Amino acid sequence: MNEQVPAEQEQKTLPAEQTAEKAKRKFFSASNIAKIGMFAALTTVLYYFPKFPIVALFPSFLELNFSDIPALIGTFSLGPVAGAIIVFVKFLLKLPSTSTMCVGELSDLVCGLAFVIPAGIIYRRHRTFRGALVGLAAGMVSSVVFSMLSNRFVIIPAYIKLMGFPMEAIVGMLTPLFPSCTAENFYSYYIPFSVLPFNLLRCLIASAVTLLLYKRISRLLNKF
Repeated sequence: MNEQVPAEQEQKTLPAEQTAEKAKRKFFSASNIAKIGMFAALTTVLYYFPKFPIVALFPSFLELNFSDIPALIGTFSLGPVAGAIIVFVKFLLKLPSTSTMCVGELSDLVCGLAFVIPAGIIYRRHRTFRGALVGLAAGMVSSVVFSMLSNRFVIIPAYIKLMGFPMEAIVGMLTPLFPSCTAENFYSYYIPFSVLPFNLLRCLIASAVTLLLYKRISRLLNKF
């Protein structure tokens, strides 16, 4: 026997459904799709150029890029879902040129999502300068932690086991910076003294530039 929905409950449900449908249409508007595409393209371009190592401080294979900046600005402007789409599109565009059997790209995807999603969720609820700071700090901590975990358990093991890269060669990239580094204590040097400060620097730069540029770019985007 089917139960009928009371008229009062139906009246309460329909406006919520209509609101959700309206928000969905607004999010996938032509204007928003164009903005997401623009930010995704900028993010991908900035992943490749400029891109450089800081050999005086970090191993040469850790290269600094500025691809997080458009992703964060897009997240603050359009919301965390848009930010996640921007990072995912960058991931897809990078795949054809992968040199790591997609391992590096997957790690970059996870770390990028870990950065933009917490930042976007917090800023969406607290659209103030303080909210932006708290969001960026949360995203920074999340991204750095995921970077450390992915390097320890995914990236380096994948280089060794999947790609046949000798552990001695990887250790050799660290010995100019840490002469006492060996295969046995590699992770004790690499994770806290290279991965942690490198990714903290990456996130700090992206956060600082985002804070400087977001409002100006947001005003420009609101005209379209």
